Amino acid sequence: MRIPAILFLALSMAACNNSPDQSQADKTDHTHLLVTDTSLVEAPDSATQPTDDELQHYAPDTTGLSPEPNTAAKIMIEGRFHKHEVWQGAEQKSWMALVQEDSVFRLLPSHLQVSPFFDPVYDKGRQVRSGREVRGELPNTLLFMTGIAKLQPTEVDTVSYPSQVILPNTAIDLRFKGKTYTLAASGDSIQQEGSESYSVQNYKWTVTGSKNGRRISQELAADENFESAIYSLLWVGDLDRDGIPDLVADLSNHYNSSKITLFLSSTAEKGKLYRKVADFKTDAYPEIASPDSLAKP
Repeated sequence: MRIPAILFLALSMAACNNSPDQSQADKTDHTHLLVTDTSLVEAPDSATQPTDDELQHYAPDTTGLSPEPNTAAKIMIEGRFHKHEVWQGAEQKSWMALVQEDSVFRLLPSHLQVSPFFDPVYDKGRQVRSGREVRGELPNTLLFMTGIAKLQPTEVDTVSYPSQVILPNTAIDLRFKGKTYTLAASGDSIQQEGSESYSVQNYKWTVTGSKNGRRISQELAADENFESAIYSLLWVGDLDRDGIPDLVADLSNHYNSSKITLFLSSTAEKGKLYRKVADFKTDAYPEIASPDSLAKP
């Protein structure tokens, strides 16, 4: 199955596009960096992006790192993030990567590398690099997962679908191994005052399908208000090999953030099809994400 184009949009909204240069690629284990003094002298011109030579002398900022999430399962994506979005010790975990190899998706073991870079939002006027860049060791990695015992190295059966965005009061069908799972959206499209644009309100996803011979309908997610955003379905496939396709979605309700979310079927409660096992929340850089960047391919 072809990677949904919206996935790359979501990742670009969650992370800064610029690739790091070698001068920034210091060995910077996110967990074991020495604590540095954050009361450093301001750069002469805080509005100017530091040069490569200057960045070599900027110390990685390791203060106030976020604690590890208290959920058993955790997920992450590749990209550049604010310091607080990459939790302490992430690179020490054993991760499984969802990887695309040509037209095939596989689950494969992978390590993470976390490196510092100059965050233009939080580091302006400071001689530090607080941003965190996350990279795996395998190309074309869509998602990293840890803390999920059911995930084993294997080829993953995937599901194609007609659209990543489900407009209010419409639905899409996910057909998998002779069964159909319907993902329906409800909500209101409200025309913005003095504009030809519309916003979404009271929007939610409901999934319906069969499990153990029973027909089940379940609300997956809902938000009352959205800011130039709408949920996006990023990937569908049977990660836990229980015969029901699992879901990866961006459930953010704001254009300047992302909320990559994993739903697994094998851990669902009785009478449910899915359980949300983990999410990864980020705020994009203002110069990278804007309402215009939400134009769908």
